[in-house]
Amino acid sequence: MSSVLSDAHLTEGMRSVFVELLVHGPLSRAEAARRLDLSPSAVTKLTKPLLENGYLLHQPLGDRSTMGRPSQPLAVDPARAALIGVKLTEDALFAVRTDLRAEIQHELRRPLISHAVDDVVTRIGEAVRDLTGSGQPPAALGISLAGTASGGDPVVPTSPFLGWRNVPLGDLVAAATGLPAVVENDVRALTAAQQWFGAGVGRSSFALVTVGAGLGCGLVIGDRLVSGAGRGTGLVGHLPIHDNGPLCEMGHRGCARAYASSAAIRRAVASTLDRPGLTFEACLALAGEGQPVARRIFEEAGRALGQVVATVANITGVQLVILSGEAVAMYDVCAEAFDAALTAHTHWTSTPVEVVVKPFTFSEWARGAAVIALQHRILGR
Repeated sequence: MSSVLSDAHLTEGMRSVFVELLVHGPLSRAEAARRLDLSPSAVTKLTKPLLENGYLLHQPLGDRSTMGRPSQPLAVDPARAALIGVKLTEDALFAVRTDLRAEIQHELRRPLISHAVDDVVTRIGEAVRDLTGSGQPPAALGISLAGTASGGDPVVPTSPFLGWRNVPLGDLVAAATGLPAVVENDVRALTAAQQWFGAGVGRSSFALVTVGAGLGCGLVIGDRLVSGAGRGTGLVGHLPIHDNGPLCEMGHRGCARAYASSAAIRRAVASTLDRPGLTFEACLALAGEGQPVARRIFEEAGRALGQVVATVANITGVQLVILSGEAVAMYDVCAEAFDAALTAHTHWTSTPVEVVVKPFTFSEWARGAAVIALQHRILGR
């Protein structure tokens, strides 16, 4: 990011103050000092270069009726820099341009011509140019996709939907666009967006569980987004649910994916009703209307999902789990079954888990990629 935020000499204290104001601001210097356990004079010193470079602004004073000298709040200027976020799916590219607070300014969708790496890189370059136009050049670019990508490595070791192995996507995109590029697993990118600008703000630890073509899990523990050894954290799709359950596409019997993925639900409803043309959305509509077969299958999915969330909470100790993903609308028809399973499988000594359901759009996945680019640029991770 231009100027101060990309300066290798940016101190850890300056980074901490900037992030605090970005995520929790506007804040007075005294409040920022209290939150960061610093002196007000230290905060004044740390914020001076950020003010001089236009990353921070003084906000108008609030209530002047209180006793004593009022403290003018500081806030990040969200227009000071722009970011690009790209989400790759099996057949399309979703891209957004955001400000520093990850507010989406422009968005687009482009079909993928093929899964050939050069074609995908070309598509990303076209999207960046379309989102940039004649405006302010973006400061950085984030790319998210299903697979074992991790923000500290430009190489995508595996991406099953795209059929990739050991693709240096970050370097290729950086060369094609001229922008610093970071690549991340899509669920972790979505988790990052919730950490700084969503339901996870103010929580030092939480989990995000996604349900759609598969099941995924992102974790923030002790204020850090967890990547894990081998970039394999959050692989909850094949957790065992029932020994005599249905088979998933990998041949596992009774795993979470075999019950709760959108493809598994669609197959179960369509085959049982002998209506092979049913879409997942049509199955969901049938369940919402009370059709007995569809209702039963969605309730089974809800119980499996509730067990997954309980397992995640039991292992990590998080008290907040955010539910999202392209099939999260199923919660509306299986909430009772989900809640019962969550209660039954949560350890009896644990605090009840708070569950927040977040509506899903693919632009939100792309926004998560932009947040990853921002975090990587500021924090170097």
